[in-house]
Amino acid sequence: MSKETISNPATPTMSAGTPQMSPNDAQAQDRIALLAYELYEQRGRQEGRASEDWVNAERQLVSAWSK
Repeated sequence: MSKETISNPATPTMSAGTPQMSPNDAQAQDRIALLAYELYEQRGRQEGRASEDWVNAERQLVSAWSK
């Protein structure tokens, strides 16, 4: 059986200007993942924008948490 490398779209890539979150905060990561999936569904499940959905979800939640 051949082994292939599979990228993990659920792993965020932090862009400049994106607030850093504690990597140990599993609950926060789960909430971001759920919101990112909701954003993906709202866009009609179009592939290829997982990183954008993740960053947008992260920004929305960080904004809500800082209020």
